[in-house]
Amino acid sequence: MIIGPNAQGKTSILESLSLVTTLASFRTHKTSEMISGGESQASVTAELSNPTRSKVVLGLGENKKFLKVDNKEIPSKSKYPFLGSSVSFSPDDLYLIKGSAEQRRLFLDELGVSLDPGFSKILQRFDQVLKQRNKLLKSIKNGRFLYEEYSLWTEKFVEAAIPVYEGRLRFVKILNDCLPKIYSDLFQTPEALSIEYQHSLSADELIAEALFKKINQLGEAERAIGHSLVGPHRDDFQIKINQFSSRTYGSQGQIRGIVIALKVAQLELTRANRNWSPILLLDDIVSELDDRRVKALINYLTSYPGQLFVTTAEVDKVKALHSQFSGFKIIDLAAETRPFSFTNNPQIEL
Repeated sequence: MIIGPNAQGKTSILESLSLVTTLASFRTHKTSEMISGGESQASVTAELSNPTRSKVVLGLGENKKFLKVDNKEIPSKSKYPFLGSSVSFSPDDLYLIKGSAEQRRLFLDELGVSLDPGFSKILQRFDQVLKQRNKLLKSIKNGRFLYEEYSLWTEKFVEAAIPVYEGRLRFVKILNDCLPKIYSDLFQTPEALSIEYQHSLSADELIAEALFKKINQLGEAERAIGHSLVGPHRDDFQIKINQFSSRTYGSQGQIRGIVIALKVAQLELTRANRNWSPILLLDDIVSELDDRRVKALINYLTSYPGQLFVTTAEVDKVKALHSQFSGFKIIDLAAETRPFSFTNNPQIEL
């Protein structure tokens, strides 16, 4: 457990752990925001002891990244053996339900990568094709006659989108199979949760046929606006409580409980699928929850077999937490003057 006043680097420690386990920050998607002001590059080095003992070095530059495992360069994200080996939970996640559709898509895609690392390659391929198609649509909007290329990239777009849809539909089904019980067990409530994938395609048609039909309907508008108006990048997800939209009808407490249940589901599904427990990163989340939900989360964490990293500025709540975690080490950043080595239940050491 890492404690200390604000602006002492608590979040940076967890962000570093996130980078070497998911190759992404839970705080930002911009590489420049992960590098200290005035610097042109940054790096994270970590010693992993589970699932295999390895040394990971991740370097960040303004226009490039590099990744090495035991001095061997990893050519792509999909080839990284530890991808999806942590789950993060920060105050920003509490806006998952009422925030943007992009946040919800990102959650489901992160879950998908945790369950199937190959899904990362599918997402990368779709993103590449989407960018190329949008670039083409912008050129057409600006008066260039490129309709042969438009047909070609539309076909590639549909081809790349199909496995994204198939994966997301599969992950939603997996979530629906476990989420209601997790929510009920955490909060001792009869309320039933369900998650629904919201897209604009007809459920009665094959994905390819439905996507081509929708693109044909919106093709003129796409060429006029200059970007793709249909596809996985435009979709959303809805969480329902007793068949009612949590975004519309859920109380603040219910919404926060749902987010906790989603994160616990991500942990449990990853454990079951990967046969080891991902690292859990809790960044100042305790201060954002009411006592009932803090208690529910603590009850779950006390029996979690994986490694936990918790940051907070609220010492009183830390003391309450610490009494329930046997052998849990507290690191006070205000008092520490030496490098940190995290060795309790060691999965990762910095």
